[in-house]
Amino acid sequence: MKMKWQNWLERTSRWSVVFFAWFLSLFTLLKDPGTGWSLLHLITLSALLMFTEFFPFPGHEGRVTVHFPFLFTLSSMFSPGLAGVVYTVIVLTVTWSKKHSLYRAAFRTGYTIIGLYGVQLFLATIGITWINQGGIGLPFLALTGCVLVYELVSKGIRDGVEYLRARPRWSRLWLANWKLETGGAVLSLIYCLAYYGMLHVGRETDPLAFLFFYAPLAAFAVLSHVIVKLARKEHKLKILLLLASDINKNLDLRKVMEKTLLPLSKVIPYSFGFFHLMKNGRLHPAVIAGDVPVELKERSLPLNHGISGWVAAHGVPAMVHNTKDDPRCHGDLEAAEELRSLLSVPLIMEGEVLGVITLGKTEERAFDDADLTFLQVLASQSVVAIKNARLLEERERRVVAEERNRLAREIHDGIAQSFAGVLMKVDSSLKIFDSQPEKVREWLEESRLKLRDGLKEVRHSITALRPSPAAKIGLIPALRRRVEAFENETGADGIFEQKGERFPLTSEVEETIYMVCHEALSNAAKHAKAENVRVQLAFSSDHVCLTVEDDGVGFSLAKAVHKAEAQKRYGIVGMSERAQKLGSALQFDSEEGKGTRVILTIPIGEEEEAAVHAH
Repeated sequence: MKMKWQNWLERTSRWSVVFFAWFLSLFTLLKDPGTGWSLLHLITLSALLMFTEFFPFPGHEGRVTVHFPFLFTLSSMFSPGLAGVVYTVIVLTVTWSKKHSLYRAAFRTGYTIIGLYGVQLFLATIGITWINQGGIGLPFLALTGCVLVYELVSKGIRDGVEYLRARPRWSRLWLANWKLETGGAVLSLIYCLAYYGMLHVGRETDPLAFLFFYAPLAAFAVLSHVIVKLARKEHKLKILLLLASDINKNLDLRKVMEKTLLPLSKVIPYSFGFFHLMKNGRLHPAVIAGDVPVELKERSLPLNHGISGWVAAHGVPAMVHNTKDDPRCHGDLEAAEELRSLLSVPLIMEGEVLGVITLGKTEERAFDDADLTFLQVLASQSVVAIKNARLLEERERRVVAEERNRLAREIHDGIAQSFAGVLMKVDSSLKIFDSQPEKVREWLEESRLKLRDGLKEVRHSITALRPSPAAKIGLIPALRRRVEAFENETGADGIFEQKGERFPLTSEVEETIYMVCHEALSNAAKHAKAENVRVQLAFSSDHVCLTVEDDGVGFSLAKAVHKAEAQKRYGIVGMSERAQKLGSALQFDSEEGKGTRVILTIPIGEEEEAAVHAH
């Protein structure tokens, strides 16, 4: 209730300022038309004033113009009433042509005209006396006083009315734009001094002279406006790149939006913004930024309720210039009646609405097509990042499931069969324990050996379940550490080499490289009797190659594979299976008495190529 009363007071004060200023202008115009100068002078100054209004400086959301020198000139040459009427017509015309808020434009004419009459009051009391004294000092003080009075009165009214709002928009106040406001005031003072000099030094005062005199000011306004427009476009691209980089580092949609909404205000100014997450057919507020009304912070929205609900239901973006004229926004106005402009974009992945980004402002026509396009691009980038994250998670789950199935097969075919055989012999031993003690001893010895082998298999399976050192500390450090462990275990000399420029690899590729190296070194430690071992990891443009070479006794590959299958050992077979999953080539070069070389060649796939380009 208090908020509604404050907003009513603010609106009433605004219109009071507007009507008072307009009445004052019309009243004084009828009383003193001010026809001392020609119509051509009036047209020239009005045209230049329109240029400065059409190309505003950045600040207060693009509504700051250096209009005081023109108004001061019109007021002194003709009358304050005529200056006020001309300014009102120009501002409303420019605002209408740009489809901006006429409500704000009317208020701007109001406090500007009252500020201009404040200057006339100052001149009527002491200012005109100082100007007529001649010289430089007193006229300078008088004109400085005119600029100060105008700034204090006009900006004081503007900021004072803004303070009446339930939630003042601090970015519009003088303090928030003091550099720009001060620069405009100094520029106005310079031109007022130059205008005084032109009138009192006897220079030409025909319309062409005024055109050349004020043309640099209008040109400066146009040039500044264009430069700022280009700078903002460049800033948009930079912000988009930064946001895209931050987005791709997160897997959670809520965190993605937290990194998006706040920096977004530097590109698309908004009073408040929020991201709704779709859950169970309703929109729930997940991330909030800016001056969001309390009513909007705490409520979830059904589909087709408010602009966010409508966007979620239809899966299309929406831009609203005036919420009062759009029936889709009735739900929003119930929670925040000061809303005027809304921009809302859905986040859609494979036909499913994940959430909705909505930006709001308290002015009409605050957003344009460029803002909508930028927000759509940002939403699409967020969806792509989330989709990639989900695909990565799905692939990791699939890899884990495959690894579990592989371990299950190993346990069933190896450890379980061994333990079953041991159990059968123990049962048989109990039956003939008294009659055939020697046979029992033989069976128990065989069972002991099988249990020892089974225990090794269990330890091997447990090791396989643990996170790989490559995932913990990185592939290169893990390979170096494995070579050092081999040296400590066997007393042989080990060397690790890296060749080529390293680039990022997927976790699955790194895991395969490490496990093949681990198994090859384990086999060398058990069977090779080697004095030297060399491990090399080579990066090239189209593949990654791991080489593990020793100078040991060597072996026959056919015999080794046959023996492994017969004894249910999975070293060489396991390495081959891992290589086949990646479409890689695993090569064993060995002869008895001539050492062994294990070569794993992994071609660069799409994911690795993407990693290379990103690197």
